[in-house]
Amino acid sequence: MEVDKSNFRETILNSIKQFDADLEFFNQFDLRRRSFNKVVLCGMGGSALVGDLFEYFKQHNYLSLIVNLPIFIHRAYDLPPNADANTLIICISYSGDTEETLSSFEKAKQDNLEIAAIASGGKLVNLCQKNKTPWIKIPTGLQPRASIGYQLSALIKILMAYGLLNAAAGNELAGLSKKIIPSQIEYEAKILCPALNRQIPIIYSSDKNQVIARIWKIKFNECTKIPAFWNSFPELNHNEMVGWTNAHGPFHFIFLQDDEDLLQIQKRMKLTAELLKQHGLPVDFIKLAGDNALEKLFFGITFGDWFSYHLAIFYGIDPTPVEIVEEFKKRLNE
Repeated sequence: MEVDKSNFRETILNSIKQFDADLEFFNQFDLRRRSFNKVVLCGMGGSALVGDLFEYFKQHNYLSLIVNLPIFIHRAYDLPPNADANTLIICISYSGDTEETLSSFEKAKQDNLEIAAIASGGKLVNLCQKNKTPWIKIPTGLQPRASIGYQLSALIKILMAYGLLNAAAGNELAGLSKKIIPSQIEYEAKILCPALNRQIPIIYSSDKNQVIARIWKIKFNECTKIPAFWNSFPELNHNEMVGWTNAHGPFHFIFLQDDEDLLQIQKRMKLTAELLKQHGLPVDFIKLAGDNALEKLFFGITFGDWFSYHLAIFYGIDPTPVEIVEEFKKRLNE
């Protein structure tokens, strides 16, 4: 019986090619540049993950993709209290129908704030066209979590258009599809699946790489349909690790290693793994490969795609649909 009914494997194989797409920018000449004091990215679920990447770039001092303004991720209705007349609002909804994000758009419009948007269609696109709001169209047919490449490309275009990133930022993604080859990463992730059989993944990373740990958690939730949790060093050494001295449940730890992490963080990872193993808890180390922070980021994301995908296949689960979310939305609208 075919498990991968929507051919999600092909989506992963083509994921890095998203950076080569020529995305159309609508109403670009209607945008209003001004002296902004912050950016608020409004989105939910897989449509908000791209905003977290800019904190990653800042943490890694990846200069060409650092925005010299505070960026706040708003995962809720309306707008945060700190949104003011000098705030750039960027609404991201893959479907274009995310209830919370539409609420943010309406509130920003009501307050006469500058808005830009990213969507594949839906009500958000209709609002943008009606109000002459700058927006970028990304291709349809994907789960939001599988469109990070399109979303990042679109967001960089928007930030460049507002003068918040320089022109060189657009070139950063150009050669990524030649550096990250998903087919070359697949096997390394696939062979880990039997060891994780019926266990709950706990993903740990350095504080600088916590966005990757969080994305892995989401991939396991949505692709494999299992619980998963994440945390980062050094904070977890001051609280969470105490909980593992009396662990109730089948947990499996995955440590994301980075040679660029502080030596003290690397030492903490090693010692934590030793203590976990002494308590009978399994630990695997995954090394983030790449010549720079951008490559390591998308190596990590792609590895997480394959790991969660093949674990879903191992369990006989179709990785694509998120039926419980769709059922929830249906009931919410009743």
